[in-house]
Amino acid sequence: MSTTVRRLLLLLLLSVSSSVASDTSTPSLLEPFRSSFVSPDYAGCVTLYKRGRAEGCGAMSRDVQSGVIVGYDTDISKQENDYVVLVPESQLTMATVQSILGNNRNGMLQGILVTNETLVYGKNIYHNPAAVNPLGKKTPSQSMSYGNDYPWNPKGQKLVHLDFQGVPMVYLRDAEVGQSLWQELLLSKSGGPVIKASFNYYMGSPESSMNSVKCLTWKDQADGVWRPKCSPLGGHSVWSRVMAQQQQDDGNRRRLEDAAADNNDQKPLLLVATRMDAMSLFHDLDFGANQAASNILATVLAARMVGQVSDLSSLKNEIVFTLFQGESFGYLGSRRFLLDVVGGFECASDPVPSVSTNSDGSSDTLACLYPLRPSLEFSNLNGANMAGMLVVDQIGVLTTKKNFYVHADKTDFGAYLTNILVGLSDDDDVGYTISESYIESDDDEYPLDDDDVTLPPTPLTSLLSITGGATGGAILAGYDNAFVTTYGSRHDGTLNYNAIAAAATTLARATVAAAYDSDDDDDSETAVAYALEAIPSALEADDELLLELGACLSVQANCALLKRYASVEASTEATRTGMPIGVGPYLGRSDAQNVERSEANYYVSVFSGQPFVRVGQSYYGAYNNNNYGKDASDAVAEQPTLLEQALRGLLNDFLGTSSDEVKSCTSTADCKTVNCSTTGSSSICTGGHVCVCGPAAHYHLALDEGLEATPNQAGTGYFDITSGSSSSALYTEPYWDNHVGVQVYVDSERPSLANYITLGLGFVTVVVSVVTGRQFR
Repeated sequence: MSTTVRRLLLLLLLSVSSSVASDTSTPSLLEPFRSSFVSPDYAGCVTLYKRGRAEGCGAMSRDVQSGVIVGYDTDISKQENDYVVLVPESQLTMATVQSILGNNRNGMLQGILVTNETLVYGKNIYHNPAAVNPLGKKTPSQSMSYGNDYPWNPKGQKLVHLDFQGVPMVYLRDAEVGQSLWQELLLSKSGGPVIKASFNYYMGSPESSMNSVKCLTWKDQADGVWRPKCSPLGGHSVWSRVMAQQQQDDGNRRRLEDAAADNNDQKPLLLVATRMDAMSLFHDLDFGANQAASNILATVLAARMVGQVSDLSSLKNEIVFTLFQGESFGYLGSRRFLLDVVGGFECASDPVPSVSTNSDGSSDTLACLYPLRPSLEFSNLNGANMAGMLVVDQIGVLTTKKNFYVHADKTDFGAYLTNILVGLSDDDDVGYTISESYIESDDDEYPLDDDDVTLPPTPLTSLLSITGGATGGAILAGYDNAFVTTYGSRHDGTLNYNAIAAAATTLARATVAAAYDSDDDDDSETAVAYALEAIPSALEADDELLLELGACLSVQANCALLKRYASVEASTEATRTGMPIGVGPYLGRSDAQNVERSEANYYVSVFSGQPFVRVGQSYYGAYNNNNYGKDASDAVAEQPTLLEQALRGLLNDFLGTSSDEVKSCTSTADCKTVNCSTTGSSSICTGGHVCVCGPAAHYHLALDEGLEATPNQAGTGYFDITSGSSSSALYTEPYWDNHVGVQVYVDSERPSLANYITLGLGFVTVVVSVVTGRQFR
């Protein structure tokens, strides 16, 4: 062998050795896990407790759970060490998950990673994790349902209600990371680096029998002190009267006994209602564009159109707009509101001014300290004489092009609303057809008895359930016999502004028509004609507020518009109560990682904004002693979210009445001179920087009906389980570990085939060097 050949061989071996070593240490776009631990951007599936068995994906151990990453289609029976399963989003079905959990007989399964496949499939992934019968049959809320046995979500995989048995699962947001991870997995099978994942994902007690009742009433065995281990889900619904319908003698600061006496003379109540939350398996991915955002947009814009009608005082029914929070978890908002308004709320003691310095109640709303209600404005609504409810649901994505559907119950008012909505379909300026739903029609082809009530899950379900079907209404929806396939999934992120504009116009006109005082209660044609005259122009799809608010509620959460309205509301309440009320939790957020995000998140979350009462220097979730009012700082307050605050501000802007003189403002202090004597209210500033008479809009507790805040217990977060309701779902979220997270990394303790090749080539290099060196002597 010549010297030249020997030198070339030596250089070649050194080059190969160096190259292989470099491949196992140098990070690149396709190899993001090789240099060190990586904390990927993820969305978590959390554990939720209920009255019965838990559901969700949190770990039950405080220990870090780690394992080698394997594919979902791997033969798990051959695994000898702890492992983590990698699942592509397109395969996240009940069958896949049950197979993974069912094969975990040896307890070595440490977690599940779900990868984003947007780069492969776009958004055409048609498995959604919601129930087939959302809030209905075989769900935790089935006892509160009313005629909801129909499979509205036939594509549903029912994963949202599955107990993952202490196996944590997260969704990797970044599609490129997911793609890289699958490539790394293929390399590891052929001798490449072995990739592992670790979960620090403790979310609740390891006791298999743990439920909401136990965790809410938990007392430490060591000292017997009550220390709850969970928080209930909840928030604040937002409702608003139309101030132009109010008269001075219908003041909004009456005591309960006065309200009860006067309600007999009030107009019947017409509720225009929708939901403002959504549900998904991964709660940080509750984008809810169609499920929540489209509802909010249509309702708020319809309220603006109704508020612009020149004469509303002569309408037969009183119009109240309502946006209910927490509907996805047992109709939290609508049931609590309707139980208080229709069922008849009883305060355990005399109402008090919500700010104690206004002891005569002349310049402040009244509150009930137990059960705590920061405002008793709802007691002025005529719940004893309700006309019915008009609901809008999922109109941002239509199952049939340019077609809405009416879902109505069997009540006379339901039929009347159906005639109104179908009658409005003939108006050319909207350009959308409105048809009676195939499911609720009298078509003999559908296998239901004529007396059956089969309605999709909306706030109307709560009204029918609470009144036993005596009071009903209708739903304007974007679907006929099935929800869109993206329901309850992260792919619910698209809005059709043309459809929303048409729905808002239809909803506004239907509201006026339903409230119209015709000579014949069944004369829908006259009512429709009146509504078209009252609201002659349809909302355009390029309306400035529609586009701006639509972006805020979908892809630009925490936008300037929402922040402006929320900050003015927060400032007004802070000044009024003397409490440290600020802008609440953002709409764009990640609960697991506590970071602000651009996309909206409509998960209701835990009831962190619980109402509270300050007595002296102490704070309580409720109070029934006699010391309230003895200190000048005593007051009742609550901390809504940014979305809830902004919606209240928008409704105040649109439904509060202006005085003869329009006055601009930056805070409510600028509105003191505005005369609101015609409505018997004060004047407030809105995020639109104008003084209006109000407030027209108010918050209402959105909390499971089986709970009330414990009185006289210092601090918040303490709840009594009431005896009045034992059938509610009672959702709670357990307290998490402070360092929840997921990491992906190379297994440094397990050399790969590439490592052995590198070592072998290095050994050959040494041998050749020795041999050639001797020959060169």
